[in-house]
Amino acid sequence: MNEQNKKKFILSIQYLEDAPGLSERKTSVVVEKLRAASNCLPFSHLLIGWHLPPRLLNACRKEAESLGMRFLRWHPLLTGDKLFPPGPSHQVIGASGHRVSGYLDRPEFTFVCPNHPDVQAAAEDRMKTLLKEGLYQGFFLDRVRFPSPTKNPLDDLGCFCKYCHQKAAAIGLDLALVRKTIIDRDQTSKGRFSLMQTLMGGMAPGLPFESSRLLLAFMKFRSQSVADFVLMISKSIKQAGCEIGLDCFSNCLAGLVGQDLRALSPCADWIKVMSYAHTMGPAGIPFELTGIFDYLSTNSNLEPPQILRWISDAIAIPLPSTRRGLEQKGISSIALELELRRGVQASRSPILAGFEMMDIEGIAELNDVQILSDLDAVRQAEVGGLSISWDFWDIPLKRLSLVSRIFPMLSSKTGN
Repeated sequence: MNEQNKKKFILSIQYLEDAPGLSERKTSVVVEKLRAASNCLPFSHLLIGWHLPPRLLNACRKEAESLGMRFLRWHPLLTGDKLFPPGPSHQVIGASGHRVSGYLDRPEFTFVCPNHPDVQAAAEDRMKTLLKEGLYQGFFLDRVRFPSPTKNPLDDLGCFCKYCHQKAAAIGLDLALVRKTIIDRDQTSKGRFSLMQTLMGGMAPGLPFESSRLLLAFMKFRSQSVADFVLMISKSIKQAGCEIGLDCFSNCLAGLVGQDLRALSPCADWIKVMSYAHTMGPAGIPFELTGIFDYLSTNSNLEPPQILRWISDAIAIPLPSTRRGLEQKGISSIALELELRRGVQASRSPILAGFEMMDIEGIAELNDVQILSDLDAVRQAEVGGLSISWDFWDIPLKRLSLVSRIFPMLSSKTGN
C-alpha cells in the first residue's frame, strides 16, 4: 500500500455499543482506551454507539476531534435505538403468517418492516432530530435489512404484512401466491433444496420456471424495499452534508436479507460488509451457512458432505467438509478473499471489510495465527478499508498491532 492509497484507505473502529453497565463506565477510562487505539493505528473513523450517556458521548466526540477521527453515529435503523422503539404491530411477518422473532428473542435483533408507513415516519423523524443536534459528522447505518431466513424460510422469510402486499401489488407481484409457493416448497426435501437455491439467487432445476421467476421477483422486491427505505433516510443526511456508511451482510448472503450492494451504493459513501469468517452469531458466515445446512438436512437422503458441497457450489466459495468443521473453524482465508473480492465487484461504493477481533465464548473464539492469515486475505482482496469489529471496548488492545504487521503502512502515528 503506497502513501497515496493509505490516505484513501478507511480505517474505522466501532465503540461503545449499547450494553449493560455502559452508564457506569468512567469517562477517563473510556477516553484513554480510545486514545490507546489511535496510538496503535491511524483510525480515520470512530463509529460511536447509539445509547451513550451525554458525558461519554461528548468526551468521545472531543477526543475524536483531537485525534483527527471522523465522528459517526453507529445507528440501528430497523430494530430501533431505545428512543425509537418499534412495537409488535411493526414487526416483519414471515411466510407462515407469524411475526418474525429476533435472534434469541432479543429486541436488538427483532426487525420491523421497511414498508410500514409508521416505521418510515418514525425513523425519518428520529434521524431529523439527530441531525438537528449537530453532534455527528456522519452516520453508520446498521440493521438495514430483513431478518435472515437461513434457519427457517417458512417462519423467517418476510415480509408479508398488508403494506408489503400493497406495495407488491402495485408492481404486479402477488404475495399470496409467493407465500403459497414457499409453503409448498417447504414440505419436501427436494422442495427445500429448490426453494433455497432460488432464494440464493439461482434458477432452481427442481422448481417450475414460473415459480422460480416468482420467487426471484419477490427477492428483488425485498431488496428494493430496503434500498427505498435507506434512500429515504439518506436524503436528509446528505442534505446536512454528513457522511453515510452502511452495515451489510457478506456478498454471498446479502440477497437473503434484502440487501443488494449495487442498489444500496448510491445511498452510501462506503459499505462495510460483515464477512465474518469465524462467527457463530447473526451475520457470521459460518452461522448463516450452518443454518442453511440444518434446514436442508431435514428429511434429506443426502449425506452431510454432499449438502455442504451443494452449499459451497451455490455460493461459489470452498467450505469445510463437515458441519462441525464449519462451526468450529469457519471459512478459510482463501474463501474470505474470494468473498471480499466479489463484494468489491458488486458495489459502486468503497467496500470496507468488517473484521471480527472480539472474543465471545461459543460465538467467536479467535487466535493470532488465524487473524493474521485473514488480514492478509483482506489485503489481497484490495478493499477500500477495514472496520475493526465489534465493540472495541471488549477487544484486546494488543490485537490492533496485528493489523500493522499485514498493513505496514498503517503504522502508529506516534511510532510506538
